[in-house]
Amino acid sequence: MAVTEDNILLRVEHLTKSFKVGKNSSFKAVNDISFHIYKGETFGLVGQSGSGKSTTGKVIIGLNEPTAGTITFMGTTIDRSLPKQQHRALCSKIQMIFQDPYACLDPRMTVLDIIAEGILYNQPKMSRDQIKSKVYELLETVGLSREHANRYPHEFSGGQRQRIGIARALAVEPEFIIADEPISALDVSIQAQIVNLLKRLQREKNLTFLFIAHDLSMVKYISDRVAVMESGRIVELAKSDELYRNPIHPYTKSLLSAIPLPDPRTERNRRRIHYNAADYRNENEPLIWHLISDEHWVLLTQREIDALQPSNA
Repeated sequence: MAVTEDNILLRVEHLTKSFKVGKNSSFKAVNDISFHIYKGETFGLVGQSGSGKSTTGKVIIGLNEPTAGTITFMGTTIDRSLPKQQHRALCSKIQMIFQDPYACLDPRMTVLDIIAEGILYNQPKMSRDQIKSKVYELLETVGLSREHANRYPHEFSGGQRQRIGIARALAVEPEFIIADEPISALDVSIQAQIVNLLKRLQREKNLTFLFIAHDLSMVKYISDRVAVMESGRIVELAKSDELYRNPIHPYTKSLLSAIPLPDPRTERNRRRIHYNAADYRNENEPLIWHLISDEHWVLLTQREIDALQPSNA
């Protein structure tokens, strides 16, 4: 597929989200980030806890209001100036799969009612029988059965509850799904099942994903491109294979060095790279987006960029 402006589903430009800390100060959880996501791709967003990746997802879907910047989805800028009906229709095309598959499901509602809630909101004239039929179909799509529809969330395992969350996200037939650490609360054996389910659904339904995680090995497996976040900024962005083959930013190198290796002999010799921003640069040095190769960008100081250039000696 040729990469053109028409292929861009979501564009984020200079997005900033600040939170008040006390009476007279604020904290920038997201600090002037820009990226775009192509139709049909999985865009990975990785970083350690507190890097701002989950806040980015919540701002995109509207759970948090942006402090500055713009979000454009399907060619339309999402903001409160949109007419209510247009805003509602646009936002129904964006859904979210949450990190905790239990906390995000109402324990007092059956699975049928949980999944049907979004359908009723967007198609209030649909009959009860039609809704039931659609819920049964969605349950089977995510690997559950229609017999599960009348049960409550506490009756399911963590992996099953995440499948219910995925079915709820699919209920309104979205174009774009934000998966906010959807496997971090699950057992390792279940994680692969959920990721494979997401990959299958993407193929079958032509979905686009923003996959937020701190597990870089899983992000490599599922993502087409990956952005690395550190302290509210995107510090490196590249195609998945390129990022893992040729990491440039010291923070990216640090994250990759933390991935355990399956071979015990190799694992014993694995060298961890410890990252501290103060060790690499003065906080007053301006940062510049530098293009390394095709779609491989990294945020560096001019001094660091100069050091990447081959010597003329």
